Amino acid sequence: MATDVSGYSYFLERRESDKVWIATVAEFPGLTSESRGRMRALNQLQDAVRETVLRRFHAGEPFPAPPNKPQTLLRAFGLE
Repeated sequence: MATDVSGYSYFLERRESDKVWIATVAEFPGLTSESRGRMRALNQLQDAVRETVLRRFHAGEPFPAPPNKPQTLLRAFGLE
């Protein structure tokens, strides 16, 4: 199963007290990631979401579908 988790609702916020980026995802409220690097926080969270989706899929448990399908150039021009 290919697991593209880029369509979920990710949010990044920088905590000024220690200059750390905090990544959260609306569909999985318990999952967060923190890092001094913005993209590292997001990538770590996407890895955690991917692992959670795969674990739930293989266990036969429900998981939220991504609300946003990632935009591609083909889709943007109606070729997909």
